[in-house]
Amino acid sequence: MSWARRARYVLLGGSVGLTAAFAWDRQTEAQLLHRNVRIFYHGIALAVDYKLHGDQVSKMAELHERVAHRMFDVLERNGGLYIKIGQVIAAQSAILPTAYQKRAKSLLDSAPAVPLSAIERVFMEEYGQLPQNLFKSFDPEPVASASIAQVHRATLFSGEHVAVKVQKPAVQKQIGWDLMALRLLLHMYEYVFELPLAFTANFIERHVRQEIDFVNEARNGQRAWEDIKQQPKLSQCVYVPKVYPEISTKRVLVCEWVDGVQLTDKDKIAALGLDYKAAMKIAIDAFANQIFVTGFVHGDPHPGNVLVRNHPQHKSKPQVILIDHGLYVQESKKFRLNYCRLWQALYMFDLKTVADISSQWGIYDAEMFASLTLQKPFSRDKAIHLQQTSIQDIYEFQRTIKERLKHFLEDQERFPQEMIFIMRNMEIVRANNMYVGSPVNRLNLMAKWAVRGIDVEDRSIDNLRDQHRTWTIARTSQWGHALSHYLHAKWRRFVFEFTLFVMNFSFFLVRARQQASQWLFRQQTQGFEEMIDQQMKDQMYQQYGIVIDERVFNA
Repeated sequence: MSWARRARYVLLGGSVGLTAAFAWDRQTEAQLLHRNVRIFYHGIALAVDYKLHGDQVSKMAELHERVAHRMFDVLERNGGLYIKIGQVIAAQSAILPTAYQKRAKSLLDSAPAVPLSAIERVFMEEYGQLPQNLFKSFDPEPVASASIAQVHRATLFSGEHVAVKVQKPAVQKQIGWDLMALRLLLHMYEYVFELPLAFTANFIERHVRQEIDFVNEARNGQRAWEDIKQQPKLSQCVYVPKVYPEISTKRVLVCEWVDGVQLTDKDKIAALGLDYKAAMKIAIDAFANQIFVTGFVHGDPHPGNVLVRNHPQHKSKPQVILIDHGLYVQESKKFRLNYCRLWQALYMFDLKTVADISSQWGIYDAEMFASLTLQKPFSRDKAIHLQQTSIQDIYEFQRTIKERLKHFLEDQERFPQEMIFIMRNMEIVRANNMYVGSPVNRLNLMAKWAVRGIDVEDRSIDNLRDQHRTWTIARTSQWGHALSHYLHAKWRRFVFEFTLFVMNFSFFLVRARQQASQWLFRQQTQGFEEMIDQQMKDQMYQQYGIVIDERVFNA
């Protein structure tokens, strides 16, 4: 038999085999073959498209439109973890070109529920019996559906109403392949675009795997509640629903049912007779406490995971309910304290401390990092104003951003990877506040919690020193050193408090202008977060060459 004939037989056999494999895969629930071929094909096509046409300035808008549709179409079709990845991108879409903003909007609701038969199969695999046998009642219609799970309402035989979170059956089969695909794409994009991406893969994968373990989610929720109870004021206005670990598994989580409305739904909060501004402040306090004091931080604080209800004992006051505790990040003590000091230094214009901490974390561009931390422009100079330029000027600016981002991290090994989810938390909280008109001075609240985090640590250190060094108080040199330290600390606190006062006064003026425009002219004006957003857009263009179009929606 000739080589040509053999080759034809091999090609024919391979084609038949592949066709059969794809046909079989299409009938399976996980569709692993289709999903992975789809993501790699379109991922490579996306990179090639930008590489070949990224220099054509006049056609840049068409390129963005084409790539945005390709990317989000694939994420929607693949579902599961890809929906979550797409929603993360959607939450940050305000810093992406307009085409991404428009296309990302539809993805926020792209988490269809699976039928009851699929849910019953999960129960049979986890418990060996149907949900109707485990609960006094079980609603077959889900009340909510997310990327990896959906929630059903049920009643225990004891009469307690519970929320039953059930993992979608295909998730366990898909997760390994999805994370492998994500890892390979990160490496490919790092090679093609020469940007630091792949170093985050292990950290992200570890936390995503933890998120699909509902036993871990139950532990996270219980720990979050214990942390809140350490803050007496917070424990009076923040609540974490009770978990039933004895009837929960890795794929089914049973929690106390709590009625509430989403944090950003002003009308429904008002219908409860509550103040949405007070509710927003409580929510920001709760997450700032996690970031700066406890170091155990909720990674997904979008409005669906932050509910508001009438306080059970004080009906006229709001109580904030934190749910969905699957994704948490544990900060190291060293990182948490440095992050507190970074925020304090930013407010005190202590550029040396900012530069020192940035250097410890392997960050080259301290000023850019400061802006990203505060989510507002930070500069040694005066406020930056947008200049009129041509499309070619814009493109020339954009050409420089690649080099700046390439060198943003001098040493990836030193970069604290907790920052990945801390920044995600802060961006979502900022978007929540902005969505309802920026009623709360978020930056000042977070800065106060940062200083509180330092004070908590300093008090514990001072207590130890007092226990072991009482006899040194009598020494004159020690008195002098103590007085100098005291005066220096008081001066720093004065500078910090003065900066907060100036920020609060600016916030008051913006809110007063908002109210005056609404009362006198029936017009909506920019809130504090929106003004910061516009300043950030101006700075991103002026310093880094990024042109950011207006928001089409809020994350």
